[in-house]
Amino acid sequence: ETVMASSSRSLVEGPLSKWTNVVSGWQYRWFVLDQNSGLLSYYTSKDKMTRGSRRGCIKLKKALMGIDDEDECTFTLHSEGRTFHFQTQNGEERDRWFQALDSTIRRLKQPLQRLDLPKAKKGLNMEHRLAICESYYALLNEQIQGLSDIMNNSEEAESIKQTAANMLTAMKQCIDIMKDEQSTDSGSPSSFRTATSTSRHEEELTLSNQHDDSSSRESLIDQEAIEEETKDDEVGDSDSVNSEEFYDAKEEAHSPIATVPSLAIPVAEGDPSDIEDDEEYDEQDDTSSGVAANKSMIMYMLGQVRVGMDLSRVTLPTFILEKRSLLEMYADFLAHPDLFINITDYETPKERMVATVRYILSSFHAARKGTVAKKPYNPILGEVFRCYWHLPNGQRNPPDEKSRHVLESGPVPYATYDSVTFIAEQVSHHPPVSGFYAECPTKRMYTTGSIYTKSKFLGLSLGVHNIGKVTLTLMDHDEVYEATLPNAYGRSILTYPWMELGGKCTVKCIQTGYHANLEFHCKPFYGGRKHRVTAEIFDDTDRKPFMKVEGEWNGVMNIKHPNGDEEVFVDTLHMPTIRKKLRKVDRQEPNESKRQWREVTIALQNQDEQAATDAKHKLEEQQRSDARERAEQGIEWQQKHFDSDGENWWYKSPLSQRLAEQHTSLEEQ
Repeated sequence: ETVMASSSRSLVEGPLSKWTNVVSGWQYRWFVLDQNSGLLSYYTSKDKMTRGSRRGCIKLKKALMGIDDEDECTFTLHSEGRTFHFQTQNGEERDRWFQALDSTIRRLKQPLQRLDLPKAKKGLNMEHRLAICESYYALLNEQIQGLSDIMNNSEEAESIKQTAANMLTAMKQCIDIMKDEQSTDSGSPSSFRTATSTSRHEEELTLSNQHDDSSSRESLIDQEAIEEETKDDEVGDSDSVNSEEFYDAKEEAHSPIATVPSLAIPVAEGDPSDIEDDEEYDEQDDTSSGVAANKSMIMYMLGQVRVGMDLSRVTLPTFILEKRSLLEMYADFLAHPDLFINITDYETPKERMVATVRYILSSFHAARKGTVAKKPYNPILGEVFRCYWHLPNGQRNPPDEKSRHVLESGPVPYATYDSVTFIAEQVSHHPPVSGFYAECPTKRMYTTGSIYTKSKFLGLSLGVHNIGKVTLTLMDHDEVYEATLPNAYGRSILTYPWMELGGKCTVKCIQTGYHANLEFHCKPFYGGRKHRVTAEIFDDTDRKPFMKVEGEWNGVMNIKHPNGDEEVFVDTLHMPTIRKKLRKVDRQEPNESKRQWREVTIALQNQDEQAATDAKHKLEEQQRSDARERAEQGIEWQQKHFDSDGENWWYKSPLSQRLAEQHTSLEEQ
């Protein structure tokens, strides 16, 4: 059985599986969507539906919908503080249900057509006016009911009754909207009220010119539906009593993450005087601000976007921002530079593949140190971030004349020759693409790649698809490794957002044939652990994996031996990260991340959201102005440090190229 519409064209009905609890799991139910009343009723069977034995009812007014990007057959519905979970037989069926529910929810949110009414008397406050409106509504409802009782059952009489019922419903909806406005105005910042009223005024002007009978804004809630709804509210939803809720339905208790302090390697003699350690990044979980304290604005924003919508052009409020750029966050993938440079020290291809997988699995946890997920700044086109790492017990000797050219022409000219250096550049704004590169000259190794961050609104969560690949070159072994990256998801955006990784990734060495399959598992809503990752590593025969790894990517990962024994593979809980070094902000170039976003960062540190918003708006407006000027002059943007092959972006002057140039120069001498 599939989704079907009744002849009245206002009802959609069909079977769905509804999650009940851990014991009962998914249970078959017959659902009926009344698009006029905005009610989703469900029954234990179609036969029970024909007999009017309803199991439960969900109100769609002010409801929110969500989908799981990793599962095409499930969707969620959040209504009146509860989240319901549904499963269809296939993706097409989910799409049909989702579209029907989404269109109903959006129609219920639309304001009524504007009427030219006489101006109300001055001196009456909002509460007094609402009381007068409700009195008139009650009186009119009583008079119409009295007339209906004495009218006959002719076709003309039925038409009059229906018209009167529609009018009463429109009046009731209008009063409800005014009540919502009153509660919003009394608890929101003045700047938000202004934005809301302006947006709704524009929306009303647009809607007043629309005449689509199929999406009428009158919610036709008859007396029978109201009585059934009240009855169901008193009985409760027996399907969901004591059920285990989805992560988007219930606020999870967050405890501080136990992190190992990062290591600050002392500045070596001969290092430039304008170099300093980066301050240890620690996003505080401030409950006095952020999503929980700005829920009204979050709800308003959710009303402006659709599920599946690309968020790259949506301007987000400053209270959900981290105090750093996305380019700087990419540098955290090298927070364990010692693991990175050790890859090339292993003797066999097998050992080097294992070391590469170990480094990749250890590289994600450093990017997130708070329990509440926030979003880094969207980099400005042409923005650059540079840093480098001194290694524990490293020599850090200044380069000789032979290697000085290699260093000075590299990504961080002021670093030492045996450091790990990093550079990232925002090579495209629409679509948003970042290129990055890191190297260690003394180890004759480097990594480069690019990421296109395709963000998507999923209803109750946000998804970011990291499209692109990264290559690692070990020059002493003539090996190149290719790796893809997992997707990221921001969950529970209405309460305390948290981040998880999801999706399948691959790591492969083209020259040796060794490869690995990595899978980052999203937390299921019926139990299971967060942040789980599994990996299988294969040799060139591609039969069975010679090593399996399982654990949490932000915790401990263990090797699973065939006899059942376990051995620690990576323990991020006891691995200190190494702080990156960079130039003091005042000495950085104007387009470097720390300097470019300095005013926004300072305002966020001072919890001055208005100042942060103004500073962010100034940067964004300058970027738009520059783009318009280039378009008028017919000038194309030229990337400074990266080139494109049509699909990915690569660093223009990798270590291998600069070493070859050095060798040629020495031969000529």
